[in-house]
Amino acid sequence: MTTIKPSPKLYSLTTGYSRLFVDLVIVFFLVPFASFKRNLTLLVSLVFLITLLLGLNTLALPKRIILSLRFLAAFGFIADVIVFPNADYLTEVSSFISHSLYSIFLLIVIMAISSRIYNEKKVNLDVIRGGICIYLLLGILWFFFYQVIMFFDSNALSIPEGVSHSSLLYFSFTTLTTLGYGDITPNNAFAMILTNAEALVGQIYPAVVIAKLVSLYNVESK
Repeated sequence: MTTIKPSPKLYSLTTGYSRLFVDLVIVFFLVPFASFKRNLTLLVSLVFLITLLLGLNTLALPKRIILSLRFLAAFGFIADVIVFPNADYLTEVSSFISHSLYSIFLLIVIMAISSRIYNEKKVNLDVIRGGICIYLLLGILWFFFYQVIMFFDSNALSIPEGVSHSSLLYFSFTTLTTLGYGDITPNNAFAMILTNAEALVGQIYPAVVIAKLVSLYNVESK
């Protein structure tokens, strides 16, 4: 008689989201300082790398996948901090590679954390924090999407003169929350589709996923 081995779980039952949540909040508030000094840019990049690695710690993926994702995050960090003197285009290419690698990494982590939350048998405050972490990661993911588009078309998004590209994180979250001040606007079809998609996610995700988690937590806590 043959036995069927259960498929490996794609989520961890032991590691919580508190550290990841705190680190995401720190990154969120550190980003504006990156435009002031090069040293602060390196600090923000390093804190963001730590954030990515903390995201991996919430999962129980196979070791090969975890190792591959760690290399992906490390290569993204190296490509992000490299500056080629007197070769602006090479620096831009390096940044493009970094943003692309980070986008792939975040997509995988968001899907894996979503899988873990979906498979949780009991909703508690930690699970709700995990849902909020996904929301914050979505805003960061779209930030990298916008950076990738700007590499191919520097006019894809209209950015006020004198404002750095780090403002795209601000633009991403104002779009995700459907706030939309109108100071940064999409100019080409790809940017328009991306902003529409992010706005839809920003409307649907809190209303459906987070609201459901909170309601389940309230029911179980009674």
